[in-house]
Amino acid sequence: MRLKNRTLRAAKAIRPWSLMALPAMALLAPVVGFSQEVLQSIQTEAPLAGRGPSQTPQSINSTATARNVTVQTRQRPDYDPAGIRLGGFRYDAALEAGMGYDDNLQPNSPEDQSDGYFTQGVNVSAASTWSRHALGLTASQETRQHLRYNDLNWLDYAIGLRGRYDIGRASSVNASYRRVHSHLAVNNFELQSEGVNRPIPYDSDIFQIGGTAAFNRLSVSPTVSYTTLRYEEETINGQRTNNSQNDYDSLLAEVEAGYSLVPGRSLLALVRLQDITYQEAGQQNRDSFTWEVQGGFNYDLTGLWQARLLIGYRSRDYEEPGRKPLEGLAFEGQITYLPTQLTTVTLAASRTIEESIRENSVSYTRTAGRLTVDHELLRNVILTGELRAEHREYPQQGEVTDGIGLIGARYLINRNLSLVANYQHTERLSAPNGFREYGINQVQVRLRIAL
Repeated sequence: MRLKNRTLRAAKAIRPWSLMALPAMALLAPVVGFSQEVLQSIQTEAPLAGRGPSQTPQSINSTATARNVTVQTRQRPDYDPAGIRLGGFRYDAALEAGMGYDDNLQPNSPEDQSDGYFTQGVNVSAASTWSRHALGLTASQETRQHLRYNDLNWLDYAIGLRGRYDIGRASSVNASYRRVHSHLAVNNFELQSEGVNRPIPYDSDIFQIGGTAAFNRLSVSPTVSYTTLRYEEETINGQRTNNSQNDYDSLLAEVEAGYSLVPGRSLLALVRLQDITYQEAGQQNRDSFTWEVQGGFNYDLTGLWQARLLIGYRSRDYEEPGRKPLEGLAFEGQITYLPTQLTTVTLAASRTIEESIRENSVSYTRTAGRLTVDHELLRNVILTGELRAEHREYPQQGEVTDGIGLIGARYLINRNLSLVANYQHTERLSAPNGFREYGINQVQVRLRIAL
């Protein structure tokens, strides 16, 4: 019994360090036709790529079957990349390359245009393996080159540095910086409404500092982040765009407090304040201040169900006199269900306010939902099915609804190689009068090589 307890304690100690590599792996997740939000610069809703899932009787251990371990987060010694350990750090690197096909490259155009494309990506990361404190560095790059329509090519990259300083048993402070170069996808309604048929690149710097203070059952986690957003100017049809009029800075402060009732179950309270300032003098009437208050809970039921749900109220006031505040219900949450060790079902939803680049709109309310099922079909074959929906409400400008269905498979060849295939269908279910509704079919196959 003592030996078993020691094994469980060791597994719990190891698991958090292994999970630190997941954000780095997610940077190269295969994404086919997503709706890309500005402040969500790295796509996190796509299936993870190249992480070696397997489960066989001879390889099942206490970590693989531990409480709250999902299909995506489970350690798999037979297929997980080993990385390189040097000193107090672990170094990981991965390269992906593949091809894809899109049957509606420019959904804003009257006629559908199809084309194939090449896609490549690379990711490197370094993470400390210290027993206390943490330091990490990540860098990633992904590009797409079309066979015929070169104007639709794009190149994204990101670099990030993060650190954590532990204070006592359960308190810490953390800081991070990220530099992101990304783009607005062509199928984003923001571009459709402006008549733009090519990706719009932008740069973003994200500074964040936060921490967690624990007082017996009560924990408090304050965070302050400062984000800059700068759109690139481009020449389209011989005319220079004025994308920089949409540049802004965002200062966001939030405090989350949790009160633990029993292990795995706690009450939550969240307060957020956000100040948005536009850089161009003529756009300063778009400046805004937002406040929101939410309450909810974290709940773990026998390890089969885990839920984090928050609901409250949000209001955004604008600098422009007479502009009506944008306010209403705010919520965010995720429910995870593990019917078996081989299947994970995840349901997530959120309601937020996003900035618009449309001339006749400043902000819009975005309601998004996602249902994902991950299943280990064989010891080295992982299947993923996902349904996503997004509804945008523009004040006095109409509503837009998109639906997305995705199926994917990951074939784990060995610790260093994996093959990923995805098919996705995107449907513009509704749009304001004068805007086209459409469908997009996309397929992609990628080979991942990891250290």
